Formats: sequence, C-alpha cells, structure tokens
Amino acid sequence: MTAEKQTMNDTKIKISCVIPAYNEEKNIRQAVASLRRQNISRNEYEIIVVDNNSSDATSDEARKAGADKVIVEKNKGTNMARARGVAESKGKIIAFLDADSEAPYNWLEKITEYLKQPGVAAVSGPYDYGFTGLKKLADEIYNKLILYAMIPPLLYLIFRRKAGILFGGNFASTKSAIKKIGGIPPIAFWGDDATMAMLFARRVGKVFFDPSLRVKSSPRRFEKYGIWLTFLYAKAYLKAYFSVPK
Repeated sequence: MTAEKQTMNDTKIKISCVIPAYNEEKNIRQAVASLRRQNISRNEYEIIVVDNNSSDATSDEARKAGADKVIVEKNKGTNMARARGVAESKGKIIAFLDADSEAPYNWLEKITEYLKQPGVAAVSGPYDYGFTGLKKLADEIYNKLILYAMIPPLLYLIFRRKAGILFGGNFASTKSAIKKIGGIPPIAFWGDDATMAMLFARRVGKVFFDPSLRVKSSPRRFEKYGIWLTFLYAKAYLKAYFSVPK
C-alpha cells in the first residue's frame, strides 16, 4: 500500500478500538474477531492491540486474527497499555475492550450513538460472564439497579461529589474528552476504571452506563477471588471517589 493510499484510509477512520493484552494468546483471537464482525464499515475503524510486554505469543496471535496494529508497551499496567493505544490511535472515538472479551456485533454502532448525545463524556456497560440461575439474577439486579441507578445518585446526595460507573474493558470516549481528563491515568489496576469514571464525571460530563451494552467476558477473576472480588472493586471505587478532586 502506498503512503498516499494509507493517508486516504486514515482519514476515514472514525473509531479506534484498543485492546490491552498481557499473556492473552488463548483469548486475543476471539476479541479481535468480534471487532472485525461489527456492523459498521470496516474502513471506519481500526483495531489496535497493545501487547503489555507478554512472554507468550499474544502479538503473533493478534496479527493472525487481523488486528490493524500490534504494539508492545513495556511499562506494565492495563492503563499504561490503554494510554499507549490512545497515543497510536487515528480515530476521534476510542473504544476499549479487554483481551478476554467479545463485543456484540452492534457494539461500535451503539457507542457512537451514545457519544452523540449532549453532555455525554463516556459510555460503558457491564460484562456478561455467562452466569445462569441465581447468579445471573443477582448479576442483573446488581448491574441494572445497584450500580447505575443507585450508587452515583446516592453518593452525590450524601457527599456532593459527582460519580460515574465505568468498566475499563467495556467503555468508550472521545479523544478530546480523554485529553480533558489529562489522558488515561497511569494506574496499573484496582481503581484504574473507577478513577477514569470520576475524572470524566467531574471534568467533562456524564458517564452513561447502559446495562444492555454487554460484552462477553471470561469469569476467571470471579473464579480466582470469589465473592471477595466485589469487595476489592468496592474498596478501589470508594478510594477513587474520595481521592479524585471535585
């Protein structure tokens, strides 16, 4: 491809999909494949995999799966990888997906529509862990009622500090909004997405959380931590809530 043609293609790119990945050779193919199946024109978006200095074949598998760019970021941490992806991106909208997740076919279309709404700084949705029975019911209640409908309004009522709900592996924002929060904050994990949610809500605008904007994700963290995972996330969320300036 000539440099001229490459430039022409770059001008059509509206969305940059960024996938941070560390030792994800078994999962990265399905993540990239789900993005390649989106129902918008393929030349309107790019797929960037940021290999966070893996020791396996993550980069090779990402290339084989059809990622447009595969970049190695040696500074460890999910947000460090996300920040590198933003720096390498061409789109005005940046969409973030985890390497062990799969986006539905209309994910980018819905994200684009949400970000067109006045006052919306970022959009996010939950993960679909494939739960069944009572676990699925509890997950639905948690995402639809507790997370979005109760936590931010209740916190604001009590403490007068804006809050947002954001899942780092299923969210999107505009590049200009990311600039307004000072870029992706260099947090390795635990509180990375909560900190971004507070920054967007307090410096830019509304963080829109849609319980139906789900991406399929591996339940491996639940398998590792069990019920304690909820407490770990809650602790990190509250820390970000009170530490990020109003």
